Amino acid sequence: MGNYSWLLLTPITGQLGGDSLFHRQPSYDRDKATFQPHYLKIFSLRYQIEIQLTPTCYGASIRLEQKQGKALSLYLHAADELTVEQVNKRTLALRQEGKTETNKNPLILFTALQMNTDILAVSKEDGDWRIDLANSHADIQLATSFISPSQALINLPQEDFNSCKENAQANWENFLHRFDIIETGEADRTFFDHCLYRLFLFPPTFYEVDESGQAIHMDLVTSTVKPGVLFRNNGFWDTFRTTFPLFALIIPEHYRLFLEGFLNSYRNTGFLPKWLAPDERGMMPATLLDGIIADSACKDMAPDLEKELLQAMLETASKSDPLGINGRHGLAQ
Repeated sequence: MGNYSWLLLTPITGQLGGDSLFHRQPSYDRDKATFQPHYLKIFSLRYQIEIQLTPTCYGASIRLEQKQGKALSLYLHAADELTVEQVNKRTLALRQEGKTETNKNPLILFTALQMNTDILAVSKEDGDWRIDLANSHADIQLATSFISPSQALINLPQEDFNSCKENAQANWENFLHRFDIIETGEADRTFFDHCLYRLFLFPPTFYEVDESGQAIHMDLVTSTVKPGVLFRNNGFWDTFRTTFPLFALIIPEHYRLFLEGFLNSYRNTGFLPKWLAPDERGMMPATLLDGIIADSACKDMAPDLEKELLQAMLETASKSDPLGINGRHGLAQ
């Protein structure tokens, strides 16, 4: 499948001995690092920087501290064409432009970086960007948007690092505590916890919330903003008989949102999705979402959506796509 719209932020201090990623990367002691669903903490041995990160829905809150009092810098690296604009003395607007994998339509990720310390310089180095900060410690609020630069600013965390961390922990515990676990032997409980954490990583949201509190999304077919929810990064071949039947039991309130999002995919393309990343990749031989729709009907998850879902199933099963991407492959045969 590959990745899309990824961005690498590397905190460093001082001048580097070369301009490659190798010269920027640090090592860290894994045994002293913290890896939790809601919190990352590592210590950069090369640059003596303590790095903390806690996630939000559309970005993260990051805390950096250089232990020797040296000023911090950030390197920004992406596979897409990346531009950086300084909005004010503490805010950056990033734009990285690529194309969707299958339809080759524009895919633009807007990122906002807001610091609690001044930005001294912004410079470009062989396609990458270096950001020099005025202090040895910095709190950085990060948000992304596939809609617009102004929407990225709306998506910025509105609370400080500690509050973001507390919210992220509460959100994760809400999911992870939906099981009553009875331990009857010496099985490794950490394996269950690991699988449970990974269960909730997909499908992620591909919609955002505007200033009025309404859900909006970028329709990748027409490159226009439309109302409603949307989800991406999911192949139904793998999930229709695994994660989704479980989601229906443990997170029914989100399950309905998933169904609404898949309907919006149908409304945008004329076909139910098969493998989204972020557009339809067209790599599955059948329409396995049908199984999810059937399961949801048996469990009475969204009776008001069933008529349109059935219509979408029948249309997707009987209509061919001239591009050979959507619908069932080999329909004529």
